[in-house]
Amino acid sequence: MFKFNGIRLKTLLAALLLAASLPLAGCGVSGGSNSSSIKQQSYADDGLLGRTSSYPNMPGRHMTNNYDNDYKMMSVAIQNLNGVAGSHVTFNGANAYVTVNLKPGLDAQQRQTVESQAATVLRFNFPRYNIHVETAGGGGR
Repeated sequence: MFKFNGIRLKTLLAALLLAASLPLAGCGVSGGSNSSSIKQQSYADDGLLGRTSSYPNMPGRHMTNNYDNDYKMMSVAIQNLNGVAGSHVTFNGANAYVTVNLKPGLDAQQRQTVESQAATVLRFNFPRYNIHVETAGGGGR
């Protein structure tokens, strides 16, 4: 079938033996009493793989998530809902009390729909707050 001379056969067998032993070499012992002196390192639990320690001026949650920014973002999030004329947000700890000013001429069902839509949008976009929504204007209640 195949004819190999002595050197080629020895080289081929050595290569096969090496290839068969490589997967076993990667299975080193970790932990336990046979552990080497190499210590496992991990990143800080900051969501940025430890980069906040390396870049101290990187803006974090305390710089971007504050009541003023959240007030502006909440107002923008609901301003394009059908029937919304404006809004006012008041914070008390983890509670956000949102008053939605409605456009004139909305009936009770439309008011309830706008209130429900605003609450859904705000709860989805701001899960860190307990959202309380009420409406003002838009007709009689």
